[in-house]
Amino acid sequence: MIFEKQKQQINEISFLDKLDFLDIQILRKFYMTGEEFPNDTKPYCFPILYLELKVNKQIKIGMEGLRKRLNNLVKLGLLEKVKHSNPTSYLPVRGKEEFVRNLIKRFFAIHGLEKLLK
Repeated sequence: MIFEKQKQQINEISFLDKLDFLDIQILRKFYMTGEEFPNDTKPYCFPILYLELKVNKQIKIGMEGLRKRLNNLVKLGLLEKVKHSNPTSYLPVRGKEEFVRNLIKRFFAIHGLEKLLK
């Protein structure tokens, strides 16, 4: 039990080395909806996610920059890309909800941003 927890912490830390604040903000949109199960995650189609990040979160990112970040999160196995969807849609990965939420919380704790995690 203790070994598994340590292994998970090491795995989280290795993922955190590959992510920055913007990646974490994107993951929050998918995995931290503030709702109860089964509505605790949310899929997004690309244009809606882009507008929401740009307008509501006031994140300065271009469409191509966001697309590259999403594809990187797909490669890391933290998001799924829906094949043959137009516009392109992305989903949270079922079974990784707790892992990704722990990643997000750990990132905020490491950077002293816990109070912003609401």
